[in-house]
Amino acid sequence: MVGIYFLVYLFFEILFSYEFARVFTPFGLFLEIIFSAMVGIYVIKNLHFSFFDGFQKVLRREISEEEFVTAEFFKLIGAFLLIIPGIFSDIFGILFLFEPFGRWFGKKFFRNTTVYKKSPIDDDIIDVEIVEIIEEKKP
Repeated sequence: MVGIYFLVYLFFEILFSYEFARVFTPFGLFLEIIFSAMVGIYVIKNLHFSFFDGFQKVLRREISEEEFVTAEFFKLIGAFLLIIPGIFSDIFGILFLFEPFGRWFGKKFFRNTTVYKKSPIDDDIIDVEIVEIIEEKKP
């Protein structure tokens, strides 16, 4: 089954690259491959900034742990797809770099996600400890 998916990917990669080279010349295809590889390397080098921002969202309960992992995981996959030569892989690499698309694809890929909603802090709650006093009777 994996072999069929690879053949379909290979077919579309060759088709898209051929059409791109036909329209923008082979030199344009070469420049696109070099440019997209540089962008992919730049994204991988700066992924820790996005990772820190996503981790802060998890701590504030704005996103779940699964959403954080899938978004960061798909950004990493997107960066690697940009490094791989070809137009079809670059299209998916660019899409995976956008966090909403990565989350959407992650929800489709990992069906078991939980969503946390940010709850407002209630300032009217007072923490109280009840202490029971036992009095001894004196004879």
